[in-house]
Amino acid sequence: MGIDYYGILQIPRTSTSLDIKKAYRGLALEFHPERLKQPNAKEVFSLICEAYDVLGDPYRRAIFDQYGEEGLKSGVPTKDEFIHPYHYHGDPLLTYREFFGTDSPYADLLDYLKNPPAIYETTENKAVKEKKPPIKHPLVLSLHEIFFGGVKKMKIHRLTFVDEKRTRTEVTEKILSIPIKPGMRPGTEIVFFEEGDQHPAYEPADVIFITEDKEHETFIRDDNDLIMVVEITLEEALLGTIVTVNTIDHRTMRIPITDVIDNDYEKIIEGEGMPILEKYPEKGNLRIRFKICFPTYLPKASRELLSKGFHLAKLGGGCRQHETINKLILADKILRVGPDERFPPISQI
Repeated sequence: MGIDYYGILQIPRTSTSLDIKKAYRGLALEFHPERLKQPNAKEVFSLICEAYDVLGDPYRRAIFDQYGEEGLKSGVPTKDEFIHPYHYHGDPLLTYREFFGTDSPYADLLDYLKNPPAIYETTENKAVKEKKPPIKHPLVLSLHEIFFGGVKKMKIHRLTFVDEKRTRTEVTEKILSIPIKPGMRPGTEIVFFEEGDQHPAYEPADVIFITEDKEHETFIRDDNDLIMVVEITLEEALLGTIVTVNTIDHRTMRIPITDVIDNDYEKIIEGEGMPILEKYPEKGNLRIRFKICFPTYLPKASRELLSKGFHLAKLGGGCRQHETINKLILADKILRVGPDERFPPISQI
Protein backbone atom coordinates (compact mmCIF):
# COMPACT_ATOMS: atom_id res chain seq x y z
CA MET A 1 0.00 0.00 0.00
CA GLY A 2 1.35 3.45 -0.97
CA ILE A 3 2.02 6.51 1.14
CA ASP A 4 -1.03 8.30 2.53
CA TYR A 5 -0.15 11.99 2.27
CA TYR A 6 -3.32 12.96 4.13
CA GLY A 7 -2.26 10.72 7.00
CA ILE A 8 1.19 12.31 7.10
CA LEU A 9 -0.34 15.78 7.47
CA GLN A 10 -2.99 14.37 9.86
CA ILE A 11 -5.93 15.81 7.93
CA PRO A 12 -9.06 14.28 6.31
CA ARG A 13 -9.45 13.92 2.55
CA THR A 14 -12.14 16.60 2.59
CA SER A 15 -9.65 19.25 3.75
CA THR A 16 -9.53 22.59 1.96
CA SER A 17 -6.35 24.17 0.61
CA LEU A 18 -6.26 26.40 3.70
CA ASP A 19 -6.49 23.33 5.96
CA ILE A 20 -3.53 21.79 4.12
CA LYS A 21 -1.43 24.93 4.56
CA LYS A 22 -2.25 25.13 8.29
CA ALA A 23 -1.39 21.47 8.82
CA TYR A 24 1.92 21.75 6.94
CA ARG A 25 2.86 24.92 8.76
CA GLY A 26 2.44 23.33 12.18
CA LEU A 27 4.15 20.02 11.36
CA ALA A 28 7.04 21.56 9.40
CA LEU A 29 7.90 23.82 12.33
CA GLU A 30 7.55 20.99 14.86
CA PHE A 31 9.72 18.48 12.97
CA HIS A 32 12.34 20.83 11.52
CA PRO A 33 15.65 18.91 11.94
CA GLU A 34 17.36 21.94 13.51
CA ARG A 35 14.56 22.29 16.01
CA LEU A 36 13.81 18.64 16.79
CA LYS A 37 17.04 16.90 17.70
CA GLN A 38 16.02 13.29 17.10
CA PRO A 39 17.57 10.59 14.84
CA ASN A 40 14.59 10.25 12.49
CA ALA A 41 13.67 13.95 12.34
CA LYS A 42 15.10 14.41 8.83
CA GLU A 43 13.11 11.49 7.39
CA VAL A 44 9.85 12.65 8.98
CA PHE A 45 10.49 16.25 7.90
CA SER A 46 11.12 15.10 4.32
CA LEU A 47 7.85 13.14 4.23
CA ILE A 48 5.93 16.15 5.57
CA CYS A 49 7.40 18.39 2.87
CA GLU A 50 6.69 15.83 0.15
CA ALA A 51 3.09 15.49 1.35
CA TYR A 52 2.62 19.26 1.11
CA ASP A 53 4.30 19.35 -2.30
CA VAL A 54 1.62 16.92 -3.55
CA LEU A 55 -1.50 18.06 -1.69
CA GLY A 56 -0.66 21.75 -1.98
CA ASP A 57 -0.86 21.50 -5.77
CA PRO A 58 -4.48 21.03 -7.01
CA TYR A 59 -3.42 19.02 -10.09
CA ARG A 60 -1.16 16.59 -8.20
CA ARG A 61 -3.72 16.27 -5.44
CA ALA A 62 -6.46 15.33 -7.92
CA ILE A 63 -4.24 12.63 -9.47
CA PHE A 64 -3.30 11.28 -6.02
CA ASP A 65 -6.96 11.22 -4.90
CA GLN A 66 -7.94 9.18 -7.94
CA TYR A 67 -4.93 6.89 -8.50
CA GLY A 68 -3.02 6.92 -5.20
CA GLU A 69 0.74 7.22 -4.76
CA GLU A 70 1.43 4.42 -7.24
CA GLY A 71 -0.48 6.11 -10.05
CA LEU A 72 0.99 9.51 -9.17
CA LYS A 73 4.59 8.26 -9.31
CA SER A 74 4.20 5.74 -12.17
CA GLY A 75 2.13 7.84 -14.57
CA VAL A 76 -1.40 7.14 -15.77
CA PRO A 77 -2.55 6.55 -19.37
CA THR A 78 -5.92 8.20 -20.01
CA LYS A 79 -8.20 8.44 -23.01
CA ASP A 80 -6.87 11.87 -24.03
CA GLU A 81 -3.31 11.94 -22.74
CA PHE A 82 -0.62 10.29 -20.62
CA ILE A 83 -0.27 11.78 -17.13
CA HIS A 84 3.48 11.93 -16.55
CA PRO A 85 4.96 10.50 -13.34
CA TYR A 86 5.57 12.79 -10.38
CA HIS A 87 8.95 12.78 -8.65
CA TYR A 88 9.68 14.79 -5.52
CA HIS A 89 12.77 16.96 -5.98
CA GLY A 90 14.19 15.55 -2.74
CA ASP A 91 15.04 18.85 -1.05
CA PRO A 92 12.61 19.36 1.87
CA LEU A 93 14.31 22.63 2.85
CA LEU A 94 13.47 24.01 -0.60
CA THR A 95 9.77 23.27 0.03
CA TYR A 96 10.10 24.80 3.51
CA ARG A 97 11.86 27.91 2.16
CA GLU A 98 9.25 28.42 -0.58
CA PHE A 99 6.48 28.28 2.04
CA PHE A 100 8.05 30.31 4.88
CA GLY A 101 10.47 32.48 2.90
CA THR A 102 13.36 31.39 5.13
CA ASP A 103 15.34 28.30 6.20
CA SER A 104 15.07 29.29 9.86
CA PRO A 105 13.50 26.64 12.10
CA TYR A 106 11.96 29.51 14.08
CA ALA A 107 9.95 30.95 11.21
CA ASP A 108 6.91 31.17 13.47
CA LEU A 109 8.75 33.67 15.71
CA LEU A 110 10.11 35.65 12.79
CA ASP A 111 6.81 35.73 10.94
CA TYR A 112 5.26 38.46 13.06
CA LEU A 113 8.36 40.66 12.71
CA LYS A 114 8.50 40.21 8.94
CA ASN A 115 4.76 40.26 8.31
CA PRO A 116 3.03 42.41 10.92
CA PRO A 117 -0.70 43.11 10.60
CA ALA A 118 -1.36 45.02 7.39
CA ILE A 119 -1.78 48.73 8.03
CA TYR A 120 -2.98 51.48 5.73
CA GLU A 121 -2.77 55.23 6.19
CA THR A 122 -5.57 57.77 5.85
CA THR A 123 -5.42 61.55 6.09
CA GLU A 124 -6.38 61.29 9.75
CA ASN A 125 -4.80 58.16 11.19
CA LYS A 126 -3.53 54.61 10.65
CA ALA A 127 -5.66 51.48 10.82
CA VAL A 128 -5.30 47.73 10.51
CA LYS A 129 -6.64 46.33 7.27
CA GLU A 130 -9.87 44.37 7.52
CA LYS A 131 -10.51 41.37 5.36
CA LYS A 132 -13.36 41.46 2.87
CA PRO A 133 -16.15 38.84 3.28
CA PRO A 134 -15.66 35.70 1.16
CA ILE A 135 -16.91 35.66 -2.41
CA LYS A 136 -18.96 32.54 -3.10
CA HIS A 137 -19.64 31.03 -6.52
CA PRO A 138 -21.69 27.93 -7.42
CA LEU A 139 -19.74 25.18 -9.14
CA VAL A 140 -22.09 22.95 -11.14
CA LEU A 141 -20.62 19.48 -11.77
CA SER A 142 -21.99 16.72 -13.96
CA LEU A 143 -22.25 13.19 -12.56
CA HIS A 144 -19.57 12.22 -15.08
CA GLU A 145 -17.14 14.79 -13.60
CA ILE A 146 -17.94 13.68 -10.05
CA PHE A 147 -17.62 9.99 -10.96
CA PHE A 148 -14.16 10.25 -12.52
CA GLY A 149 -12.76 13.29 -10.68
CA GLY A 150 -10.08 15.53 -12.15
CA VAL A 151 -9.33 19.24 -12.37
CA LYS A 152 -11.81 21.88 -13.49
CA LYS A 153 -10.59 25.23 -14.78
CA MET A 154 -12.54 28.36 -13.78
CA LYS A 155 -11.84 31.90 -14.99
CA ILE A 156 -12.19 34.82 -12.57
CA HIS A 157 -11.73 38.57 -12.99
CA ARG A 158 -10.42 40.65 -10.12
CA LEU A 159 -8.70 43.94 -9.29
CA THR A 160 -4.95 43.63 -8.78
CA PHE A 161 -2.26 46.17 -7.93
CA VAL A 162 -0.29 47.47 -10.91
CA ASP A 163 2.16 49.80 -9.17
CA GLU A 164 4.89 49.36 -6.58
CA LYS A 165 3.11 51.53 -4.01
CA ARG A 166 0.10 49.17 -4.21
CA THR A 167 -2.39 51.99 -4.62
CA ARG A 168 -3.57 51.62 -8.24
CA THR A 169 -5.51 48.59 -9.46
CA GLU A 170 -6.72 47.20 -12.78
CA VAL A 171 -9.01 44.35 -13.73
CA THR A 172 -7.02 41.19 -14.54
CA GLU A 173 -7.98 37.67 -15.51
CA LYS A 174 -6.87 34.53 -13.70
CA ILE A 175 -7.51 30.82 -14.25
CA LEU A 176 -8.08 28.78 -11.08
CA SER A 177 -7.53 25.02 -11.09
CA ILE A 178 -10.18 23.35 -8.93
CA PRO A 179 -9.50 19.75 -7.82
CA ILE A 180 -12.55 17.52 -8.20
CA LYS A 181 -12.39 14.37 -6.09
CA PRO A 182 -14.30 11.26 -7.21
CA GLY A 183 -17.53 11.14 -5.21
CA MET A 184 -17.38 14.79 -4.11
CA ARG A 185 -20.73 15.67 -2.51
CA PRO A 186 -22.89 18.70 -3.25
CA GLY A 187 -22.32 21.59 -0.91
CA THR A 188 -18.56 21.02 -0.71
CA GLU A 189 -16.64 24.29 -0.35
CA ILE A 190 -13.35 24.71 -2.23
CA VAL A 191 -11.48 27.76 -0.91
CA PHE A 192 -8.92 29.87 -2.78
CA PHE A 193 -7.23 32.00 -0.16
CA GLU A 194 -7.22 35.77 -0.82
CA GLU A 195 -8.03 35.56 -4.53
CA GLY A 196 -10.55 38.42 -4.36
CA ASP A 197 -10.07 42.06 -5.35
CA GLN A 198 -6.98 43.79 -4.05
CA HIS A 199 -7.53 47.15 -2.35
CA PRO A 200 -5.20 49.51 -0.44
CA ALA A 201 -7.49 49.56 2.60
CA TYR A 202 -8.62 45.91 2.72
CA GLU A 203 -7.21 42.43 2.66
CA PRO A 204 -8.44 40.45 -0.40
CA ALA A 205 -11.42 38.21 0.17
CA ASP A 206 -11.27 34.44 -0.12
CA VAL A 207 -12.93 33.00 -3.22
CA ILE A 208 -15.09 29.97 -2.41
CA PHE A 209 -16.64 27.59 -4.92
CA ILE A 210 -19.62 25.57 -3.65
CA THR A 211 -20.38 22.40 -5.60
CA GLU A 212 -23.78 21.52 -7.02
CA ASP A 213 -24.89 18.38 -8.88
CA LYS A 214 -26.06 18.90 -12.45
CA GLU A 215 -29.29 17.13 -13.38
CA HIS A 216 -28.71 13.87 -15.29
CA GLU A 217 -30.99 12.51 -17.99
CA THR A 218 -31.07 9.00 -16.49
CA PHE A 219 -29.81 8.96 -12.91
CA ILE A 220 -30.73 10.76 -9.71
CA ARG A 221 -27.99 10.95 -7.09
CA ASP A 222 -28.81 10.05 -3.49
CA ASP A 223 -25.56 10.48 -1.52
CA ASN A 224 -23.40 7.57 -2.77
CA ASP A 225 -26.28 5.76 -4.55
CA LEU A 226 -27.72 6.28 -8.01
CA ILE A 227 -31.46 5.99 -8.60
CA MET A 228 -32.91 5.08 -11.98
CA VAL A 229 -36.65 5.06 -12.80
CA VAL A 230 -37.78 2.68 -15.57
CA GLU A 231 -41.18 2.62 -17.23
CA ILE A 232 -42.54 -0.89 -17.87
CA THR A 233 -45.81 -2.37 -19.06
CA LEU A 234 -48.19 -4.36 -16.88
CA GLU A 235 -47.16 -7.47 -18.81
CA GLU A 236 -43.51 -6.87 -17.93
CA ALA A 237 -44.44 -6.19 -14.32
CA LEU A 238 -46.19 -9.57 -14.05
CA LEU A 239 -44.05 -11.75 -16.32
CA GLY A 240 -40.60 -10.19 -15.92
CA THR A 241 -38.35 -8.14 -18.18
CA ILE A 242 -34.75 -7.14 -18.84
CA VAL A 243 -33.61 -3.62 -17.95
CA THR A 244 -30.76 -2.11 -20.00
CA VAL A 245 -28.54 0.31 -18.06
CA ASN A 246 -25.97 2.55 -19.76
CA THR A 247 -23.62 3.35 -16.88
CA ILE A 248 -21.76 6.60 -16.30
CA ASP A 249 -18.45 4.85 -17.02
CA HIS A 250 -19.70 3.82 -20.49
CA ARG A 251 -20.67 0.20 -19.86
CA THR A 252 -23.92 -1.49 -20.82
CA MET A 253 -25.58 -3.78 -18.28
CA ARG A 254 -28.62 -5.97 -18.94
CA ILE A 255 -30.36 -6.81 -15.68
CA PRO A 256 -33.03 -9.54 -15.67
CA ILE A 257 -36.09 -8.90 -13.47
CA THR A 258 -37.94 -12.11 -12.58
CA ASP A 259 -39.98 -10.93 -9.60
CA VAL A 260 -43.48 -9.53 -9.82
CA ILE A 261 -43.07 -5.75 -9.78
CA ASP A 262 -45.25 -3.25 -7.96
CA ASN A 263 -44.75 0.50 -7.60
CA ASP A 264 -42.80 -0.01 -4.35
CA TYR A 265 -40.44 -2.61 -5.82
CA GLU A 266 -36.76 -1.67 -6.02
CA LYS A 267 -33.95 -3.64 -7.63
CA ILE A 268 -30.57 -3.00 -5.99
CA ILE A 269 -27.33 -3.55 -7.90
CA GLU A 270 -24.45 -3.36 -5.44
CA GLY A 271 -21.30 -1.43 -6.30
CA GLU A 272 -22.77 0.36 -9.33
CA GLY A 273 -23.37 3.76 -7.73
CA MET A 274 -21.12 6.79 -7.22
CA PRO A 275 -17.60 6.56 -5.76
CA ILE A 276 -17.52 6.86 -1.97
CA LEU A 277 -15.33 9.89 -1.21
CA GLU A 278 -13.81 8.53 2.01
CA LYS A 279 -13.42 4.95 0.73
CA TYR A 280 -12.43 5.42 -2.92
CA PRO A 281 -12.49 3.31 -5.14
CA GLU A 282 -15.48 1.70 -3.35
CA LYS A 283 -18.86 2.68 -4.77
CA GLY A 284 -22.46 2.92 -3.60
CA ASN A 285 -25.37 1.04 -5.14
CA LEU A 286 -27.59 1.45 -8.18
CA ARG A 287 -31.28 1.39 -7.21
CA ILE A 288 -33.72 0.73 -10.03
CA ARG A 289 -37.30 1.81 -9.44
CA PHE A 290 -40.27 1.13 -11.69
CA LYS A 291 -43.26 3.00 -13.01
CA ILE A 292 -45.93 0.62 -14.28
CA CYS A 293 -47.93 1.76 -17.33
CA PHE A 294 -51.34 0.05 -17.30
CA PRO A 295 -53.12 -0.74 -20.59
CA THR A 296 -55.93 1.62 -21.59
CA TYR A 297 -58.01 -1.31 -22.94
CA LEU A 298 -58.22 -5.01 -22.06
CA PRO A 299 -60.10 -7.43 -24.40
CA LYS A 300 -62.74 -9.72 -22.91
CA ALA A 301 -60.69 -12.85 -23.61
CA SER A 302 -57.75 -11.39 -21.74
CA ARG A 303 -59.95 -10.45 -18.80
CA GLU A 304 -61.34 -13.98 -18.58
CA LEU A 305 -57.86 -15.50 -18.78
CA LEU A 306 -56.46 -13.25 -16.05
CA SER A 307 -59.56 -13.78 -13.90
CA LYS A 308 -59.11 -17.53 -14.17
CA GLY A 309 -55.43 -17.24 -13.25
CA PHE A 310 -56.09 -15.15 -10.13
CA HIS A 311 -58.91 -17.50 -9.14
CA LEU A 312 -56.63 -20.54 -9.36
CA ALA A 313 -53.95 -18.71 -7.41
CA LYS A 314 -56.42 -18.01 -4.60
CA LEU A 315 -57.47 -21.66 -4.52
CA GLY A 316 -53.81 -22.55 -4.09
CA GLY A 317 -53.57 -20.45 -0.95
CA GLY A 318 -52.80 -17.07 -2.48
CA CYS A 319 -49.04 -17.58 -2.47
CA ARG A 320 -46.83 -17.22 -5.55
CA GLN A 321 -49.72 -16.08 -7.69
CA HIS A 322 -47.42 -14.91 -10.44
CA GLU A 323 -46.13 -18.47 -11.05
CA THR A 324 -49.68 -19.78 -11.41
CA ILE A 325 -50.54 -17.04 -13.89
CA ASN A 326 -47.34 -17.67 -15.85
CA LYS A 327 -48.14 -21.40 -16.18
CA LEU A 328 -51.75 -20.68 -17.17
CA ILE A 329 -50.72 -18.21 -19.89
CA LEU A 330 -48.05 -20.59 -21.18
CA ALA A 331 -50.59 -23.42 -21.37
CA ASP A 332 -53.00 -21.16 -23.25
CA LYS A 333 -50.30 -20.29 -25.78
CA ILE A 334 -49.53 -23.97 -26.37
CA LEU A 335 -53.21 -24.75 -26.97
CA ARG A 336 -53.39 -21.95 -29.55
CA VAL A 337 -50.67 -23.62 -31.71
CA GLY A 338 -52.14 -25.65 -34.62
CA PRO A 339 -51.67 -29.44 -34.68
CA ASP A 340 -49.43 -29.23 -37.74
CA GLU A 341 -47.14 -26.72 -36.01
CA ARG A 342 -46.59 -28.78 -32.90
CA PHE A 343 -43.48 -30.87 -32.32
CA PRO A 344 -43.81 -34.53 -33.43
CA PRO A 345 -44.22 -37.02 -30.59
CA ILE A 346 -41.13 -38.63 -29.20
CA SER A 347 -40.73 -42.12 -30.66
CA GLN A 348 -40.60 -45.04 -28.31
CA ILE A 349 -37.54 -47.19 -28.45
